[in-house]
Amino acid sequence: MEDIIQLSHICKTYFPGTEQEVRALDDVTLTIPAGSFCAVQGASGAGKSTLLHIIGLLDTPDQGAYSLLGRQVSSLGDAALSQLRNAYFGFVLQDFALIPGRTVYENVAIPLIFGDARACEIKPRVREVLARVGVPDLEKRYPNELSGGQKQRVAIARALVNRPQAILADEPTGALDSKTGREVMECFRQVNESGITVIIVTHDGMVASYCRRLLRLEDGRLTYDGATPAG
Repeated sequence: MEDIIQLSHICKTYFPGTEQEVRALDDVTLTIPAGSFCAVQGASGAGKSTLLHIIGLLDTPDQGAYSLLGRQVSSLGDAALSQLRNAYFGFVLQDFALIPGRTVYENVAIPLIFGDARACEIKPRVREVLARVGVPDLEKRYPNELSGGQKQRVAIARALVNRPQAILADEPTGALDSKTGREVMECFRQVNESGITVIIVTHDGMVASYCRRLLRLEDGRLTYDGATPAG
């Protein structure tokens, strides 16, 4: 498989030189081939979200190199990073981040409206991804009319609508009961089986069990990188 993500000796420190200094990532080297299905685990403060934000071009490292699809991105400016982020990544968050007062259709369409999609493409692409995640009948509903599982499926649809090469999810089942969490993970499994890279930050062993690869962080260091342990 083609290497989509390559991190080399990545370091990130917050509040350097102060009493609040935190070494969020410490010399992390990592390669993630296209089509991977990865879980990222670790205690609170281990650096999980920082790693996800750097991979997703939402944050930049202090040291080290980041290559995305063979392109060095560590030194790119904000405009170039934003363009790459919108082209290659979709994001799914624990709190769903749906806009109240906007329909499901409108929420899912937002990345297309603010991207470069032609007007005639928006409706079929929104309907395509809603069907893909199993909620084709919800497009006229509002977020406050949806269950937690439905909200997360809509959030996944929104992440997919720009046809990204990778989905990055931060505790996507954290606000859901276990049954609904498993249903959402089946949705992620189907997304991954279509060829899209999926990287999930999670505390939940059930979520990690769906993934084929486990990355474990401790105090900003990568301490385990291998197959997800059975059971």
